[in-house]
Amino acid sequence: MTRLFPILLILVLAATGVLAQGYGKAKSGLSDRTTNRVVRLLEQGLRQCRALESVYRYDCYRQNYQAAGKQLAGNPAYAPAQQALRDVEYTLANVVNANADPAAKPMRRRGKSFAAISEAAVPRSKAAFTAALDEATTQLLRSANSGGDHFARIASALDSDKVFLRS
Repeated sequence: MTRLFPILLILVLAATGVLAQGYGKAKSGLSDRTTNRVVRLLEQGLRQCRALESVYRYDCYRQNYQAAGKQLAGNPAYAPAQQALRDVEYTLANVVNANADPAAKPMRRRGKSFAAISEAAVPRSKAAFTAALDEATTQLLRSANSGGDHFARIASALDSDKVFLRS
């Protein structure tokens, strides 16, 4: 019995390691569920932001890209997509900070608060947002080899934002 104990202990520890590795892989790979969630979040955010006055949209977009990026946090397979979304978020944060309208009160919708930019800054903000979307789309499509269809689908959602901005 004493001879079997070390062998059993090794087998139990080995099995535990295998189970833990298998569990981690299910959480840290590319998946339709994660990609669908991010694409859906981006699309819903676009619709919600479109419903706001143009001076509040950029903070709304910023929050939407921030939320989409958080969906990918901790999953190394999505690191390039998360970075692309973060880059758009940071651009929008700079736009909102640099062009804030101190006279406008924040708008509240659906439990969120959105800061306004000045009306005169809308064209510059639109151009900066469009450029950030172009860059993010390029990053995603270049990373498509490692991200397959998943990154292309996220890039397509970003294109929807660009199409709306141009209209």
